[in-house]
Amino acid sequence: MIDDSCYMAPLHLAGRLILENGGETYRVEETITRMGHAFGFTEVESFAVPSGIFISYRKSDGTIETAVKRVRKRGTDLTRVDAVNAISRQLEQEKLSCEEVMARLQAVEYRKAQLSKIQLMMAVALSSAGWAVMFGGGVADLTIAFLVAFLVQGLAFLMDRAGMRSFVSTLAGSFLSSILPMLFHLLTGLLTVDAAVAACLMPMLPGLAMTNAVQDTMRGDMVSGIASATSALLTATMIAAGALIGTTVFRLLTGGVAL
Repeated sequence: MIDDSCYMAPLHLAGRLILENGGETYRVEETITRMGHAFGFTEVESFAVPSGIFISYRKSDGTIETAVKRVRKRGTDLTRVDAVNAISRQLEQEKLSCEEVMARLQAVEYRKAQLSKIQLMMAVALSSAGWAVMFGGGVADLTIAFLVAFLVQGLAFLMDRAGMRSFVSTLAGSFLSSILPMLFHLLTGLLTVDAAVAACLMPMLPGLAMTNAVQDTMRGDMVSGIASATSALLTATMIAAGALIGTTVFRLLTGGVAL
């Protein structure tokens, strides 16, 4: 006889961790189903969308337990997704208890990120510097792209801590990414402005969201695919709007100086 009392919690936690850290919805459903079967349930159903998870399984007494988990936090940390997948595979192989699985999932949830905030800011800045070179910029473009991207990513972390939505931080970041290189060019005469601005904007592009949208749509998960595509489209719109506002403000401040 299976003790059904604690199985819903690890199933929901595993799914939530995958969704919160950039995993695809099909991966959430597959992981939950595999874990449910490994716990001993023969009938397990799961349905995931970017904002929530639905889980249902038939208990040993024949009744069906169903629960819904709302997912509000979204980010990108694929090492946590990999860790959850490893736990699910280990559960299938070793038949861990519910308590052991829950403890391991909680350890993944609460462990410190492998990279500090400063390291992430440096990684984003280096990415922008590389894009500046790829776009044909010189040393000045590389340097300004590095500094502006570092500043913008730091601002994004501060706004996230303040509880502001990612779309707001994206709008503010794209505004700074456009106006700061133009102001530097105005003051020094240096920079290939187009290359520097484009390089600063590149790390904000919603590549992962669009990839997930295509994957979900190709698998027939239309709800998740449309939701991810909408999120990617809104992010791209915020980037374009921020760059447009930055350019407009620059022209107002300088009286329409040509770059």
